[in-house]
Amino acid sequence: MALQEIIETRVVDAPHEAVWDVLTDIRNAATTLRGVENIELVDGDEYEVGLRWRETRKVFGMRATEEMWVASVDPQSSTRVDADNGGVHYSTRFDLTPIGDKTRIVVRFSSAGPVSPSAVQRATTAVFGRLGERMTRSMLRSDLADIEKVASGTANEMAITDGTASGRTA
Repeated sequence: MALQEIIETRVVDAPHEAVWDVLTDIRNAATTLRGVENIELVDGDEYEVGLRWRETRKVFGMRATEEMWVASVDPQSSTRVDADNGGVHYSTRFDLTPIGDKTRIVVRFSSAGPVSPSAVQRATTAVFGRLGERMTRSMLRSDLADIEKVASGTANEMAITDGTASGRTA
């Protein structure tokens, strides 16, 4: 199946060191990212190649848990996180570029299915492909906004505004 790629870019109002720290703080991702409900470390403790965790998100009103791992790291610059599910390989690469006291984040999400997909896989892709792309793009944008809020320190302002410790509402 063909490689599908979604690219999102955001210039965040925070220094790249702060953005890197938030991006690589897997242990606290459920607090940082509104879309993440739970993180369970599986293998490793530090953010480095081989760190594995299970990440639970609510997707289409249902909980979905994926096991992910750090596939590459160029400290303070870029990282790639991979996952496999149902014969599809997913890869998410984050590239950080300092721009004065701000940071450009480019996130590239790609998926590649089996070389010889079944008729069911082809039909599913035809029916749900666009919906999945829109949902993924929305999720990436939301994650980037959340990363900016925490890295720039505005997450504390969110918590005060909505009365929650994490910036989330019930």
